[in-house]
Amino acid sequence: MFRGLRIGTVIAAAALCMTAPTANAAAKASAQGVVDLPTAIKAWKVKPKKDETTQSMEKRVRKDLNTLFSSDRKKLEEDGAHWKLLSYLHEMPWDRLPEKWRAWYLETMPNPRLTEEQRAAFIERIKNKPTYKMTPKEVDVYLAYAQKEYPNIRDRVVHFARRNIGQPYKIYLLGEFPNEIYDDQPLYILGCSDCVVFAEHNYAMALSSDWKQFFATLQKIRYKNGEIGMTTRNHYTEADWDKNNSWLVQDVTKDLGATTVTKYTEKIDRAAFFAKFGIGQDFKPEVLHDEYIPADAVPSVLDKLKDGDFVNVVRGQGEGVWVGHVGLIGHDKDGKVMFIHSTPPTVKEQPIMGYVEENLKKNPKRLRDGKAVFLGFKFLRLKEDAKPK
Repeated sequence: MFRGLRIGTVIAAAALCMTAPTANAAAKASAQGVVDLPTAIKAWKVKPKKDETTQSMEKRVRKDLNTLFSSDRKKLEEDGAHWKLLSYLHEMPWDRLPEKWRAWYLETMPNPRLTEEQRAAFIERIKNKPTYKMTPKEVDVYLAYAQKEYPNIRDRVVHFARRNIGQPYKIYLLGEFPNEIYDDQPLYILGCSDCVVFAEHNYAMALSSDWKQFFATLQKIRYKNGEIGMTTRNHYTEADWDKNNSWLVQDVTKDLGATTVTKYTEKIDRAAFFAKFGIGQDFKPEVLHDEYIPADAVPSVLDKLKDGDFVNVVRGQGEGVWVGHVGLIGHDKDGKVMFIHSTPPTVKEQPIMGYVEENLKKNPKRLRDGKAVFLGFKFLRLKEDAKPK
């Protein structure tokens, strides 16, 4: 039962409800996007159909625009209709596009088709966004920007490292999938890192001007000769990573003039490591002779360290000595040497001497618990002319 309405009013209201949607939808669509018939006709190369008047053609184009603007954007992409809308928006003056369509356009239009004005708008949207929260599309655009904004490679390495401060730590992140299935983790990750993944991704980004180059450089860093495979991955930092990336970094541990340099010997048994996968049994054990700067000698080399240098944290247990953690060197605004690294719970930056003191204090308990203790560092100098071949 209707109260307070006469039958005539009800009929009129019902009629209004029946006729309003078409007009309202068109008005709503027009409000959602800018309807510019000449631009749409040009973008879509529209011509009158046989016996169609110009007015009828324009009416057809307007209807298409209204339909596109009023459609669900996910459905547009599923149907492939988004390409039609993108081509129209591409021809429109950027300052005439409503904000919601600018955002959708930047998220959806392939980066090579973005104009310089659109790229600049894209950068404004993402330049304060942490890299680990970016999409690959956003990273692609930002890499080109960073190459121009920070022409010195050392500055870029530290820039990218600091953009990842706060990135969640997680170990065992990457593998060779889909190239191989022994370790079915992916070949890259942005959202989280462990210490090695953090360093590798930052170096690869600093050396690249787009996503394709970043991904290729990342594999060059992660694998011997860039050949993707479980047995060619740089599993051992001091025996694999440091040596196979001699094009990128150079070991300067014994060249920094430390008051003390300690030599050590380490046995690398790759076959034993690969045995659980049933591969790599032709590898012979390797005896590695190496050196590190002990904790008490680190102050003597602080003024020799440069932004972007690769830090190997040396640990030991009993007679065993090895590299158990890595990170990057940076300097704060006062020139203090900083250590930027991925460690639980998130990527952090701290004075390197603070890291030394913190870990020396923890060593007695580690000894009591039968755990590895902190011994010192190896330092590898980032090569300013580094280029992956």
